[in-house]
Amino acid sequence: MIYTVRGPIDKTQMGKTLAHEHFSWISDEDFASKMYFDKQYDESYTQKLFDKVLPILSELSASGCQTIVEASPPLGGQNLKLLYDLSYKTNVNIISCTGMNITKYAHRIFQENFEVQLAKKWIQDFKEGLDVIDDVCIKPGYIKLLFDRGGVNAVDEAMLKAAAIACNATGMPIHCHVLEAEHMPKVITILQKMKVPPHKFVWAHADHEGHLETILQVVEKGYWVGFDGIREGTYESRKKLIEHAITYNYSHQVILSEDYDFCEESEKKNGIERYCAFFNVFIPYCIKNGIPQEVIESIIIENSARFYDI
Repeated sequence: MIYTVRGPIDKTQMGKTLAHEHFSWISDEDFASKMYFDKQYDESYTQKLFDKVLPILSELSASGCQTIVEASPPLGGQNLKLLYDLSYKTNVNIISCTGMNITKYAHRIFQENFEVQLAKKWIQDFKEGLDVIDDVCIKPGYIKLLFDRGGVNAVDEAMLKAAAIACNATGMPIHCHVLEAEHMPKVITILQKMKVPPHKFVWAHADHEGHLETILQVVEKGYWVGFDGIREGTYESRKKLIEHAITYNYSHQVILSEDYDFCEESEKKNGIERYCAFFNVFIPYCIKNGIPQEVIESIIIENSARFYDI
C-alpha cells in the first residue's frame, strides 16, 4: 500500500515517479510547527504557494509524471493542505512524510529516552494520520531524516535510532539525507544494530559525491541509494552512475529525482522547463546514450513503487 495525501493507493498506481522533491522549503520553525502540531494553515500563504506550484505540477503531469515524493519534513515546512489541494487539482499522487519535526537542540535537554519518545510521535503520525482534510486521513508514506555535515553526531544517531524503531513498528521506510559518503559506514552499523531491514532504507544524495566504492558497499548490503540531484549540467555524471548501477546489478535499488524547490523554481526564468527536463530531456538523453528504455523506465516506475510500498 502506498500512502498519498489523498489516501492509500496500490503500488501499481504510482507510475512514473520523482522520488525526492520539495514544494516549498521554509526555515521558520514556529510557522512550520503550527501546521504540524496545531493543524493550522495560513490560507493566504497556502493560496500563494498553490498559484506558484500549480503550473509546474500541471506541466510535470503532462510530461508523464504521475507521483511525487515530497521530501520536506514537518519542520521543513510540509504543508499538507497545499499538497492535498494540488494533488486533487492535478490528479498527481503526492506522498508526504513524517520525520525530523523538532529542533535538534531539544536533544541536548531531553537526551534521556529521546529515541523512544521521538519514535512514539512518528508512530502516532502513522497510526492516527498527520491530519484529516475533507474526511481523508493523511498518513505519512515514509520517515525523512536530514543529517548534518561533519559526521553522524549524537542527535543524528538518536534520530536514526528513533526512525529505526518507528520503521520496525509501522513498516514506513526511511529516507535519509547524507551528503558525505565517508559517514555511511557508521549509518549502516547503527541500522544493523537496530535490525532495520535493508530494503527499508535509502541513502538520499548518494550521487552528491558519487563515491562508487561506498555506494557499492551500501547496495551490496541490500540498502538503497538515491541519485536525486539530476539537474541541467549533471546529466552525463548521473547517466554514468546509472550505468554503474546496471553494470554492478543494483539498478533495482536506485531511485531518481531532481531535488528542486517548486516555489523557488517558479520565480526563475524557464523554471517550468527546467523542472520538466527530467522527463523531457534527461530520460531521452539516457536512452539515446545507451541505457535501455526498459531499464530506465523500470527505475522510475517500479523501484519507487517497491521502496515506498508499506
